[in-house]
Amino acid sequence: MIWLLIAAGGGLGATTRYGVIEWMKHKEQPFFIATFLVNSVGSLLMGMALHLGAEQATLSSFFTIGFLGAFTTFSTFAFDVVKLIEERDYRAMLLYPVLTLFVGIVFVTLGWQIFS
Repeated sequence: MIWLLIAAGGGLGATTRYGVIEWMKHKEQPFFIATFLVNSVGSLLMGMALHLGAEQATLSSFFTIGFLGAFTTFSTFAFDVVKLIEERDYRAMLLYPVLTLFVGIVFVTLGWQIFS
C-alpha cells in the first residue's frame, strides 16, 4: 500500500514541478528560476512535513518521499549550473548554487520551526 501512496505522491509532485516550469517559461524568467523556486518551496514544505509527519508514517511517506521527492530536483539544479557555465554566465553560475543551498537550509529550518 505504501508503494502506491509514494507513487501517487511522486506523480503529483512531478506534474506540479512541470506546471511551475511552464509558468516560469510563460513569465519569461531565466531557465534556472523555476528550479530555484521549486527547490526553495520544497525545502520549506519538507521542514514542515518532517515536523508534522513524525507520528503519521503513511502520510509522511506520500508527501516527503513521493510528492516532495518528485517536486524538488537536485539533478536539474546541477544541470542548470552546467548550462550557466556553457553560457559563460559566471555571475549566475556562482550565485545560483550558493543561494540555492543557503535558502534550502534556511527554509527547511523555518518550516521545522513553524510548528515547534
